[in-house]
Amino acid sequence: MPGPHHILCVDDEPMIREILREALEQEGHRVTEAENGKVALDKVHSGSFDLIVTDVKMPVMDGFTLMKNLGDLTEQIPVVVITSFGDIDVAVDAIRLGAYDYIVKPFNISQVTISVKRALERRQLLLENIQYKKSLEHKVVEKTIDLIRKNKKLEQQAKLLEGLLRDLRESYEASLDAMVSAIESRDCETKHHCRRVQVYAVMLAQRLDVSPEQLVDISYGSLLHDVGKIGVPDSILLKPGKLTDAEWQVMRRHTIIGHQMLSKIKFLRGASDIVLHHHERWDGGGYPHGIAGEEIPLGARIFSIIDTYDAMTSKRPYKEALPIATARAEIERCAGTQFDPRIVKEFLRIVDEDLIEARAHVESETAMSEPPAAPTEPVRTF
Repeated sequence: MPGPHHILCVDDEPMIREILREALEQEGHRVTEAENGKVALDKVHSGSFDLIVTDVKMPVMDGFTLMKNLGDLTEQIPVVVITSFGDIDVAVDAIRLGAYDYIVKPFNISQVTISVKRALERRQLLLENIQYKKSLEHKVVEKTIDLIRKNKKLEQQAKLLEGLLRDLRESYEASLDAMVSAIESRDCETKHHCRRVQVYAVMLAQRLDVSPEQLVDISYGSLLHDVGKIGVPDSILLKPGKLTDAEWQVMRRHTIIGHQMLSKIKFLRGASDIVLHHHERWDGGGYPHGIAGEEIPLGARIFSIIDTYDAMTSKRPYKEALPIATARAEIERCAGTQFDPRIVKEFLRIVDEDLIEARAHVESETAMSEPPAAPTEPVRTF
């Protein structure tokens, strides 16, 4: 992670600012102080900062008003909120305004440094992704211009264009792999889950005779279904205990966050609908919109069955894997309530051997292509 980073500490208590300054400077960062949101906002507009650590309750301008005035800048300058309020609603409001994380006073300074480190790492990944996209666009323009200049015959142009498209497809696949790795690195209970459900979903979709375009959307949507968890704060995603109702509201937004991320990318717009609706239910009892029946996109109806099957037949730290027969029976029981009964019927026609072979293939392929992972603490899936 490049450094040193320039961090703005905002708090009306000089002692708190001094504690934060000393701790962050020991981590190698450069620190600027501000006694309220107004001063902080002026400094942001006149300087360059990599991260903001701010209190909520301050005179002149509080932390929430500061974040509202920052607007879209919070996407480039992550904000960590430190507040003396223990009310979870305050923290949830901060997250909704774009805060990366929140810490409640009195705090352990190590909490602050860890949260700052993670926020800066996430910022670096976002900046690298933006730079990568710009670089890719530049290369496409260069290759297109070169194609026009150097090739006069249609056949030659077609061959070069084919190579360009192949390079672009490989670049897209590399970007998707990076997204999946980012998801699985934060959700280590479900290793290989994204790639398994992708294979299962394509297998089921092919039996339903979907169009080639739909098949591509289902493949990408299944692979990236939980990409929105990247936007869920560690304090909620990694919480070892039961989530509160307010925290569940934030957690369930991963479907909306994922949709917003993918819908901006042209070739993933179809997949983004699967990401948005993969927790909807046939009877209308799901989220985020509570739609029912065939209002739910076909890809999302297919995926919900596959997701449930993989969750039941996979071993987790808190449970053993269930037999395939048990998973089949539970899916059949939920036909007409949780799942589309027509798609359930087709899923039940897939023989056990095909499912077992698909799982083994995914796990052998990923085992060969991935380096050994460092041990991490288990987290829940949603």
